[in-house]
Amino acid sequence: MNLVKILFAFSLVVVFGSSVAAYDIQQGLHGMQWGNSISNYKDLTRVKEFNQTAYYTNSSMLYETANQPVPAVFYGFYVDHFFAVFIKLRSPDQFSNLERQFRKKYGEPKTTRNTSNRLTVHRWKEGNVIIKLKLRESPVEYKLAMYYLPLAAKLNQEQLESAAPDAPGMAPAADDQSVKRTPLIEY
Repeated sequence: MNLVKILFAFSLVVVFGSSVAAYDIQQGLHGMQWGNSISNYKDLTRVKEFNQTAYYTNSSMLYETANQPVPAVFYGFYVDHFFAVFIKLRSPDQFSNLERQFRKKYGEPKTTRNTSNRLTVHRWKEGNVIIKLKLRESPVEYKLAMYYLPLAAKLNQEQLESAAPDAPGMAPAADDQSVKRTPLIEY
């Protein structure tokens, strides 16, 4: 009888665990909830402003994916409310790793390719969140952006992406032991 209870408990963890992961992306990222005020996040440092948006980074966090540090993570706030995350990726391995994770979690993306500017964009929509994974071939650039639609729908996303800081070196050094290391996205 104990084996039956253990198997039942395990199946509940699997079933509810997968729905919790989907729920998490709806709630936010990196412990921050979509729509929350910047005043709730004391560890963030403002790095740029653009009209009614401001961009922040957390210099005490080192995010990793594909066993490599992520060069830069910027959080976008519109009228002081969390609406987007802009992430600069380091390598094709990071891009491919995230693409596989998103395909597994959210299915096939809507993919667009612009041959004139050599840009490929994979898009997924999960509830109120849009995920964009971008590859620019020349100059080579890998980026990830996530938007919370109730706020982002009021804004021009392409303009906001280009306004986001481009700050290599904003992330802590990979060997800095004073920062917390954490996966970029957990599933």
